Amino acid sequence: MKAESLQQLIDWIPPKIPYVIQDILPIKSRMILYGKWKTWKSMTAMHSGFVITSGLPWFGFNTYHHRVLMFQSEISKELFRKRVVKYAHGNNCYPKELYFATEPYLKLDHGVGYSEMRATLSIIQPKVLIIDPVYKVMTGNISDSQDVMKLLDNLDIYIKDFDISIILVTHTRKPIVTAAGVEYRDEEELMGSSYFANWADSIVGLTKTGDSDFTLTFTSLRHAEQEISPIKVHIDRETLQFQVVR
Repeated sequence: MKAESLQQLIDWIPPKIPYVIQDILPIKSRMILYGKWKTWKSMTAMHSGFVITSGLPWFGFNTYHHRVLMFQSEISKELFRKRVVKYAHGNNCYPKELYFATEPYLKLDHGVGYSEMRATLSIIQPKVLIIDPVYKVMTGNISDSQDVMKLLDNLDIYIKDFDISIILVTHTRKPIVTAAGVEYRDEEELMGSSYFANWADSIVGLTKTGDSDFTLTFTSLRHAEQEISPIKVHIDRETLQFQVVR
């Protein structure tokens, strides 16, 4: 460890911070996408993989062409393939460095599952790992802080050893209903231990506003220099094209 004076720190010229998504997701950082059931979370995660790998804008924010591995464990490979193919054809987007894995029983807080994912990361060498959804990759209790830390520690090891960014997809917990109505708690709505919110660098909530519309709300952005207003999004169900409508 080397201590520096104030002037030495001021004089030090740091390397330029590399981003996956400008202002939202730096390299070697963590993002959480969360929302209720049927708020387009998984589709948004898939869309994120396509645009990041292609260097296309992410809801108006620049991305920087990084290899992506998307791991999903909620639906069958057959149904997932159907979504992926529909998106690729509908958007005429066929990135060569976007990889997919489907495994319903892989647990990343457990030694065997952790090692299997580690082996895959060693082969693919992605810069972004998308995990959808979080609750399916845990053997432990998602509301137990010690169980959650086992998962988060393993994810941090991936970040350190492979220089990757991680995007987690998760659900909301049950809302608090008072005499005044439903109480919304921003990032505290995340399902599970509060450690998830503490761990993430960026937290983005999705709220359904229509059959084919949702809003992105940036509830926490640790590295952004200014607040980002909510973004309204429309999805063409026939092509799975995403359009910012604000």
